[in-house]
Amino acid sequence: MYKQVFKLGFRKSYEYRTNFYMGFVSLIFPLTIQYFMWAGLFSASEDGTVFQYSFAQMLEYAVFASLVTKIISSSFVYEISNDIMQGGLAKYLVKPISYFRYHLMNYMGEKSATVLSSLFIIVVFWAGFAIWGGSALPMMQLLLFLLSLTLGMFLNFIIFYGVCSMGFWMVNAGGAIFVITLVGTIVSGGIFPLDIFGSEIQFMLHLLPFPYTSYFPISILCGTISGKQIAEGLMLQMFWIGLTFLIAKAVWKIGLKRFAAVGG
Repeated sequence: MYKQVFKLGFRKSYEYRTNFYMGFVSLIFPLTIQYFMWAGLFSASEDGTVFQYSFAQMLEYAVFASLVTKIISSSFVYEISNDIMQGGLAKYLVKPISYFRYHLMNYMGEKSATVLSSLFIIVVFWAGFAIWGGSALPMMQLLLFLLSLTLGMFLNFIIFYGVCSMGFWMVNAGGAIFVITLVGTIVSGGIFPLDIFGSEIQFMLHLLPFPYTSYFPISILCGTISGKQIAEGLMLQMFWIGLTFLIAKAVWKIGLKRFAAVGG
């Protein structure tokens, strides 16, 4: 059954093809704003660097950040929130299926379509920035990025699946979820590299799971971290996947005791 859910999620991404591809086109506008913003900041820099990034490196990060953020985005949160608020969750509880697995497979199906569509764009920009910078094209770097991106998608899903449990304690958790999603995008490095924050804030952010959803995979692709840091980061991704899963499972178990399928 879950295989069929995965297929349906994959097909759903391509159901409205124009809307799907316009989502990629829309990335041009925020990237244009970032281009002029960073161009102004770098023009005022005496040594041509800002936060230890060159202009090319910052543009590279911005491009990959916009793509990775789109890939791991958690649009499912509002569907789950509505299921809790409107009582739709009840129809899943009385069936011999796992609500978590159902949404996970649907999410991974949708994201598989997004990854396939994004991969060509990512490879083109990755090769282009490497040639611009006069560096080689290490395929292992690309493969490690794809591995960390996959783990990042799992981690992001579990984090926001747990966030959705706020609906058990709130009449309408939509506003709170929107704020957490926005803040999560920033602290995960989905807009700017975390290096722009001070060392103390960076230290605190790396104690959270968010940087391992976006910043870490992007850093691998940009080649700004060492092999040792990559190995440590992959282990931390798996650690956070396990820990956040246990926390989300425990919170959902508590929340379900408060659930009332009124109007469901």
